[in-house]
Amino acid sequence: MANFQSTSTAGSDLVRRPSWVVPARGSWQGVAACAIVLAEDTGRVLVKQCIPADGAGPEWGTWTADVLAGQPPLQVAINTIAERCAYEGDLALSRLTPFSDARFFVQHNYVAVVPQEFEPRLGDGCLGYQWCELDRLPQPLSPALAHLLDRSGSDVRAMADLYKGIHGLAGTFDPLRFED
Repeated sequence: MANFQSTSTAGSDLVRRPSWVVPARGSWQGVAACAIVLAEDTGRVLVKQCIPADGAGPEWGTWTADVLAGQPPLQVAINTIAERCAYEGDLALSRLTPFSDARFFVQHNYVAVVPQEFEPRLGDGCLGYQWCELDRLPQPLSPALAHLLDRSGSDVRAMADLYKGIHGLAGTFDPLRFED
């Protein structure tokens, strides 16, 4: 199982909660969790190409899972990366603005920062994956990923730019230089 550090506690009060109640659908409550995976070593994000449930042409998105009654969305996002992507390393999560559709569901979104790019497992109609710069994502994007980037893209982009900058300095940075 993946080790993680939640960076979402401090900002959790800032996340906008939908003002409507999602009707229960059996064990699925109309809630999903998703994480955009960001590699610390390159500042690139991981996307997968899949055929959507409606059978339309392939689109690019992220790994998402249903949140069942009683499950915390953060844990579902962690489990999705660990199980569906077959990722076993460390990761840190930060909360993003949820995607919501008042007619039927809410999607809790996170950025999951991993130390380096990895090869994810593909399955369930997935055709492939890519590690990409945020400004060079393959098209078309899934509606959920497009909406997420429209609402939270600047936050993800700032994190990606930060990690690219740190990566470029990693070989010359001496953390002891700042100690007394």
